[in-house]
Amino acid sequence: MYNAHLVVARVRDIAETIERIAPTPLSEGWDNCGLQVGEPAAAANRVLVALTPLDEVFEEAEDKGADFLLFHHPLIFDPIKSVNTGSYPGNLVARAVRRDLAVYAAHTSYDAAPGGVSVALAEALGLRGPFEIVSPRGELRKLVVFVPEENVDAIADALAGEGAGVIGEYTHCTFRTPGTGTFLGGETTDPYLGERGRLEKVEEIRLETVVPAHAARRAAAAAVAAHPYEEAALDLYPVDGHPEGCGYGRVGTLPAPMTPEELTEHVASSLGFSARVVADPERSIERVAVLGGSGGSFVAEAAASGAQAYITGDLDYHDALLADTLGLTAIDAGHAATELPSLEPLARRLAEMVDVPVEVSWMRR
Repeated sequence: MYNAHLVVARVRDIAETIERIAPTPLSEGWDNCGLQVGEPAAAANRVLVALTPLDEVFEEAEDKGADFLLFHHPLIFDPIKSVNTGSYPGNLVARAVRRDLAVYAAHTSYDAAPGGVSVALAEALGLRGPFEIVSPRGELRKLVVFVPEENVDAIADALAGEGAGVIGEYTHCTFRTPGTGTFLGGETTDPYLGERGRLEKVEEIRLETVVPAHAARRAAAAAVAAHPYEEAALDLYPVDGHPEGCGYGRVGTLPAPMTPEELTEHVASSLGFSARVVADPERSIERVAVLGGSGGSFVAEAAASGAQAYITGDLDYHDALLADTLGLTAIDAGHAATELPSLEPLARRLAEMVDVPVEVSWMRR
């Protein structure tokens, strides 16, 4: 358990913190991530992290006094037209409402997040980085703000604190261009520079940087808060590309080459669940792609990454045929087995950011 001595938070605080780890804008349109049951203003005293909403997890939460349930798989996928409290999912929705339990789902938002499901899987299998992304997700923005030179470093730091300015392995990336700004303050203004009622010309710096679209609002708010002017001039533009670290799947290298059979045994031993080869081109394997959960639709992208093997869950007959024709060793390690390693890192990261105890459920599915 993490933060065992702390018990102060609101449901909304925990939800907002989860969205810093697994931003909801990264989720798919068909998915349903976010707070699914609960009152945002209600107090939350303990978080239980689990893979799937099950009766046993709700019982565990009640036994342990956990009132915030953080699941990977959503309890509610589709819009509800009626609630049958005698069957799934209505029975668990009703149970959550009766017991004042908050239910949150971080599904494809956590799949695509930096440090998300596939990163945890790659690390559990002992793959070496730097990891490459199999299928990038997310959008980028260019943020531009105009500021007096003496304040530019403070604003750049504020932007970096919200995740702006990351390019590859570099952070705090900005470009700064000097220029002249003009403004004329009205009767009720209190200009930081110059006087109201007079056209002012001041030397300013055009500070620009890149920021993930899902963090753009926070970054803009941080820049405005650090800005000395009453009214900051700030622009956001869409730009091509994807935020660093956002996307499905990761590609890394094994510490030593393995045959398909050896790799399958290594996967089963590392995850604690059986694994099976579904496509087996005989070769020595070093470069491996992994994708936690159901990854059949990413076989072609895994092959295009240059990986020699692909480890995921829910591979069907046609996925195996495609992998075989692409010369890709494919290993089905199971849906839950490839996602479970991500729960502990999620709990640890959340515990570092909220003032309540956080623990992982004993359920392994």
